[in-house]
Parts: sequence; C-alpha cells; structure tokens
Amino acid sequence: MKRLSVCMIVKDEEELLSRCLDSVQGIADEIIVVDTGSCDSTKDIARKYTDKVIEYDWSHDFSAARNESLRHATGQWILVLDADEYLSIDEHHEWLQFLESEPPMNYLAYTLPIINFTGEKVYDDEISASPVTRLFPNYQGIYFERPIHEQLTRGSDKKLFHKKIDLKIYHTGYQTQRVNEKDKHERNMSIFNEMMKNQQMSDYDWFTLGNQYRYAQEDQQALDCYEKAIKDTDTHSVWYPHCLVGLISLYFKQDRLLLSWKWTEERLSQFDNYAEYYTLKAIHYETLGFYPQAIENYQKAIEIAEVRAENDQEIWLVDPMYSFEMPVQQLISIYFSLQDNQKAIYWLSKLLNKNSKNPRVLLKMTDWLSHNEQSGSVIQFLNQIYDTNSKTDSSLLFKIGLALGQKELVEHYSEHTPANLTLSPAENCRLALVQLDQRSFNQYGLELLHEGKELDLHSWIQIAVGSFIWKDTRLLQKSIGISGQNTKLGELSALMLQVIQDQEPEEGEFASKYTDEWFTIAKELFVLKQYECYDQFVNKVQTTDLVNKLANYFYSVNRMQISLDYYSILLKQEALDIHSLINLGLYHSSHGYTKEAVDFLALAVQMQPKQRGLYYSLINCADPTDREKYVALFHEEFPDFGKISFVREFIGQIHV
Repeated sequence: MKRLSVCMIVKDEEELLSRCLDSVQGIADEIIVVDTGSCDSTKDIARKYTDKVIEYDWSHDFSAARNESLRHATGQWILVLDADEYLSIDEHHEWLQFLESEPPMNYLAYTLPIINFTGEKVYDDEISASPVTRLFPNYQGIYFERPIHEQLTRGSDKKLFHKKIDLKIYHTGYQTQRVNEKDKHERNMSIFNEMMKNQQMSDYDWFTLGNQYRYAQEDQQALDCYEKAIKDTDTHSVWYPHCLVGLISLYFKQDRLLLSWKWTEERLSQFDNYAEYYTLKAIHYETLGFYPQAIENYQKAIEIAEVRAENDQEIWLVDPMYSFEMPVQQLISIYFSLQDNQKAIYWLSKLLNKNSKNPRVLLKMTDWLSHNEQSGSVIQFLNQIYDTNSKTDSSLLFKIGLALGQKELVEHYSEHTPANLTLSPAENCRLALVQLDQRSFNQYGLELLHEGKELDLHSWIQIAVGSFIWKDTRLLQKSIGISGQNTKLGELSALMLQVIQDQEPEEGEFASKYTDEWFTIAKELFVLKQYECYDQFVNKVQTTDLVNKLANYFYSVNRMQISLDYYSILLKQEALDIHSLINLGLYHSSHGYTKEAVDFLALAVQMQPKQRGLYYSLINCADPTDREKYVALFHEEFPDFGKISFVREFIGQIHV
C-alpha cells in the first residue's frame, strides 16, 4: 500500500504549482490534483508530476471538491495542500519519521501550523501562523464538510479527535500580489453570503468570515464577526485563541483599550504559559507610557518562548511574531527612546543574529554603530555575524555600506564582492559620491538623466548632493529639462540651483515646503563626512522644521552633543516640535532630571493632549502639588482609560 497521498484542488495556479509539487517529491507516493476549471497551463504542469489530474466542475463548495480528491487517494495517509503552499525540503526527514512511526487511527486527524508569509519580500518579518487539520489516515469515514474553510468530520454521530504536531506547511497566498491576482476575497465572500442567506453560519464560520474581512482590511466587519464567533463558543476549540487575539488586536487598533485590556486579562490570561499573553500586555503598557512594566512583560514573553523551545514544546499559541520579533523590536524602540543604548544594541544584535538577511535590521544596526564606533570595530562586529567568503554576505554588506555612505565599509567589502556584481546607475552614482570621484559621478549622473528615463526622488537626491559638494550645476540644470510632469523634482532642482548659487528663494517660505528633502540632503552630506558642506547647506536652507528633524535624527543615533546643541537653539526660539519635546522629556526623565522632564512633557501634552503615552512619565515626575492637574487632564482626554486596571492602580497610588 502506498504510504502518503497528497491531495489538491487547483485553478489557474501555473505560477506556484511547480513549487508546491517539487516540495513533496521524495515523501509523496502519489499526487491527486483536482482541477476546477483552469484556463492557463496548470493541468499541463500537474501532469508532469502525476497521472491523477481530475477535471471537476466547480460548484462553489470547497468540501465537495476536496472530497473528490480524497476519493482517488490510495495511500495510507492523506496530506491536503493548496498550490500556494509548500513543504520545506530541509524538514522532509521529520515528515518521513512521522509517517513511519505513527500508527494511523480512524478517529484521529492531525493539526499542523501553517506559516503564512504576508510581507512583500522573503526577508520580511511579517509572518503569522494558523493551525489547520490537513493530515489524516485514509479511511472512507473521514471527509470534509462546509462550503468554505472546510473542516474534516466523521459525521454527526462519530467524534473526530485532533492532535497537534509540529510538522509545518508554508504559505504565501495572502501576499499582496497574490490577493490581487486571485481575487480571493470576492470569491470567498460569494460563498459566505450564500451561507448567511441560508442561515448556515456556525461559530467557526463567523470566525473564518472575520478572518476574510480582516485580510481585506475591513476591520469593523471583522470585529463584528469575531464578537459573534466568540460569544458562546467552546474555549477549548483549536481556533478560539486565534479569534481571541484577533478580537483584542482589533479593539486595540480602534483605540478601545479598555476592551482590549479586559479581554487580555480576563480571557487570554488562561494561556499565560504562552508568549502572546505577555506581549499583548506589554503593548498596552507601552502604549500608555508604562515603560518599566512593558519591558518586564516583553522580556517575559521572550523567556517563555525560549523555555518552550528548549523543552521541544510548541513555541507559539497563535503567531510566532509574538514570541520573538515583536517583543524584541519593541524593546529596541523603548531602549533607544530612553537613551539606554547599550540595551537597545544588545536586543538589536539578537534580532540580527536571528535573521541576518533582513537588510532593514542590518541597516539600522550599522547606521547606529557607524556613528558611535570606529570603522574597524564596526567591520569586526559584522564579520562575527557574516561570512565574507560568501558572495551573498559580502555583497549585502557592500551595499549596506554604500547606502549609509560609509567609505571604509565600502572599500573593505568591495574586496570580497564578486567581480561581476552589477550596480544600477543610481548605485554607481552613489559609489562615486562615497569615493569623491567627480568624473565618475558626472558620467553616471548623465546616465540617470538620459532622455525618456523617469528620474526618481532617490536618484535626484544623489545628484543634488554631488552638485552641492562640487558646486557644479550642470546635472541639476539638465534635470530641470527632463522633469516633465514631475513638478516636484522641477521645483526642487530650481531651488537647489538657487542654494548652490547663493541666491535667496523668491518666496520666503517656499523652501520649507521641501523640509524632508532638505533633511535628507543634509544627512547625506553629514554621513559622507562633508562637514563643511553640511554646515553651508544647513545655514542656507535652515528652517525650524529642518532643525527639529536634524536634532531628532542625531538623538536617534546617539550623537548627543550635536543633538543637544540644536535643541538649545530651538528652545531659545520656542520652536521645539512635538518629537523634540518628547525626546527631551524622556531623556531628562530617564536620567533623573525630573523638573526638566516635567517642563518638556507638559509642553508636549499642551501641544498635543492626545499623546497618551506621555502622561505616566509626566505624572510620575511632577511635583505632588501638580499631579492632580495632570491626572485631571488625562481623565478629560481619555475618560475610559482611567478604568483600565493598571492605570486605575497607578492613579490610586498617586492620590495616596
């Protein structure tokens, strides 16, 4: 008897079907593909892998189609997959070990985690997990029911038990491009609408309909469905914690923190042996500025996940991001905000070691280190994580150094990059800037400005920076001529010409319209170590908005002397913006300068009373005679938040 039958239903899946079928080669003894009406090459691709390709007339019922695939299976075990799912070849041995050692029982099916990649890129941290029952013994008494989000059953009079196992299925079906291509939402909604019309909706169906709305970013409809699903359901249902976390997340997103906290403490607390409970608690603490409590709970979440991993237990309850990525990212953010840079860098290093191929994390780490360490130390640190003999690693590090304008990193890693590494004209232009090679800069700048080629803002920034360094306006003048319908770049080029030529803008406030662009140019001049040019440029285009942006940038990378100098100028001008006030308030609070902290935090809440995360620090640091005033302001702005248990307890202690 054959051991494993892989059963699928497909339609127009030529893009992904091969990946799925390749991933089961070596463990599947047969593959059954039920095609529900493909108009592309799906059936031809399937026939390369199996002779069991069955054409089936679609009846708007997933269970009927699934059961048709089961009817043709002859293996001892059945694994159900979709075309946008796949197995990891590296995990084949685990699948084979299970199939060889597990005795099939006609009343037992197996629930596996599907790892969903919902980001735009492979390295994105947008990963979620959901349990699905897809593996079961091939007995005629086990079949699918329900038209959508179909479920396995043995019939109404026989119980089918579910056992969790850690064999994984990987899924990319909800990445943005795939949703647009397949119109899954419209297809699924037509089935749900028919079920609601016929009053066929169970608690589970309301949950899956909520998921459908959530993927479509229709949050209120999703919330309504989750509320209906969870009202009277069995808390031991496999899908219950997923519905619960979805409900909490949507309440939180709508700023209904009293409800999101209530459900966390009253319902999610029954799963306090998982990281999700502590991460969601920490998010509430952090949102309301209770940073010590947030830090404690984020660390607790990470510890629990690590202990579960060490004990070979299921690591997450609902979603892997709650067990590591999210708590670590939030710890990094909090520690940087509080200027506890040593701890921020520690957690940033942990995140980078977990996923060294994520360029966003690597960029943030290298940017901060480059401002605070010698180049040799930065290279030594990176070489502990990356293999410079690897062309992939060395190319990544080279491009990170290039993006950050770090000449020493570019020169070091260029020695290890492949000779045939292809750079775009924009990257070559950037390389010429880093190397201060004006001739090459002009050559690649002309390529960027080639007639008929649209110029993007990033490329224009490179041209503007080089033009200012060498006081050469030829590329900028040419860029005006090809800007075409891009009015913004035309205006920017004209203004930049005036800056280089020491002319005053015709309209006094016109330059402030492009503060973001002036900030980026100034930052580029600084990281390229063109300090004289940097000072010249900032003096020429200086606005309070620009100075605030520069002050906050230097604060974020621990260049505190420069940052505080800018803050002092803004303070004298009474021109500190909300971000500057928050940074100064938290800086003074974390260093024990409570009087100064209150001065800045009070100004911040006066400027933006809805800054809910500031009141805890403000009330904590305030003189006892002033605390009542700030407590009253908090209650006025957030009447419901005072009912949250930890907020109520804090305010009660203040009154005492």
